[in-house]
Amino acid sequence: MNILALSLFSAGLYCCGTIYQFLVYTRKLHAKPFISFFLGAAAVSAQLIVTFHYIFAQTQINLSLVNTASLTSCLIIICLLLLSTRKPLQIIFLAVYPFATLTVLSTLFFQQQQPDLSSAGSGIFIHVILSILAYSVFSIAAVQAILIQMQNKNLKRKNSTILMRNLPPLLTMENLLFEMLWSGTILLFMAIIAGFIFVDDLFAQHLIHKTVLSIIALGIFSVLLAGRKIHGWRGLTASKWTLWGGAMLMLAFFGSKFVLEWLV
Repeated sequence: MNILALSLFSAGLYCCGTIYQFLVYTRKLHAKPFISFFLGAAAVSAQLIVTFHYIFAQTQINLSLVNTASLTSCLIIICLLLLSTRKPLQIIFLAVYPFATLTVLSTLFFQQQQPDLSSAGSGIFIHVILSILAYSVFSIAAVQAILIQMQNKNLKRKNSTILMRNLPPLLTMENLLFEMLWSGTILLFMAIIAGFIFVDDLFAQHLIHKTVLSIIALGIFSVLLAGRKIHGWRGLTASKWTLWGGAMLMLAFFGSKFVLEWLV
């Protein structure tokens, strides 16, 4: 298996997908969902093969920073591809394809030989996968929140920009955001519960920051969902809370790994 060729193939398809989405965004091409789906599906399939090669290359599971980032980008794109078949989310590909390109290339050049988990530790692996799934959903929600902020500002200023012409109505955008938040919050709650069940000491020195920040993020998202239900929160309020929760989760998810693998 030529991992280098697969990595370059995946990165090239992501670049083609980015260019295609940009041409559709600028109205230079008419959108053809099949082309968009095919490019994304082919690229993410190749990236998954590369990512699994590095994660399971040894007798232990190697979830280093670059491998985790690559797996996360794969799950983000898979979620987007599935959601985009029934929801107007194609514009988000413009943000995630470049990120996916960086992650698949990073697996080639920045591998850390620090296996994290025994292959027999299926319970811990469930915790890890749930965590990555939750982070993937919240990453999409964060991009959606940024778009809602931009859409709100343009509506207030009555600007008919190219962004406004490419986005669905604001109410649709907000409903999509809260669908993602509900899914992500449930996944994050399950991941934290699985962590308490399967991880020997979730508050160990190298895990305490991750655990505390994840619980804070869960609290932020839970308050936001309660505020939506009780007070009808929406618009800028919802997007700001989403970004705060996403920032906490990013620090928990990647911050601790970066410090442990690259700074300590």
